Amino acid sequence: MKTLTIAILAAAVSFGLWTYWGQERPGVDPIVSGSIPAKPAAHSYTISNAAANTACLAERGGPISSRSARFEAAADCDAVWPGLARARTWTNNGDGTVVVADAQGEAILTVVDGDGLAYEAVEPADAMITMISAD
Repeated sequence: MKTLTIAILAAAVSFGLWTYWGQERPGVDPIVSGSIPAKPAAHSYTISNAAANTACLAERGGPISSRSARFEAAADCDAVWPGLARARTWTNNGDGTVVVADAQGEAILTVVDGDGLAYEAVEPADAMITMISAD
């Protein structure tokens, strides 16, 4: 009886080891893709000044807060509007207006939704500036 019990236990252990080692292991990808942050989508704009007949490119980047995003204008944007190349933030006021401001928070332009994908400057009042989505 004792020999039979040992034989059954040995057979069970052998069968268990055979099923464990006899199966292929699934391939495991060692890279955890969730650890790589996705680059926030940027939105490019062509900024035009109809009075000066000039244009430049700018980009609204990732969020800074719930209402603000990074903003970067090319160096040639100063020809479109003085100080525009210093713009660093895009702040949606929630009333249909957006303030483009420098690093100190000083407003450079205030724009509103225009036709389609365009924004039009409303402040300063003499700014003949339009911002059209380039995406």
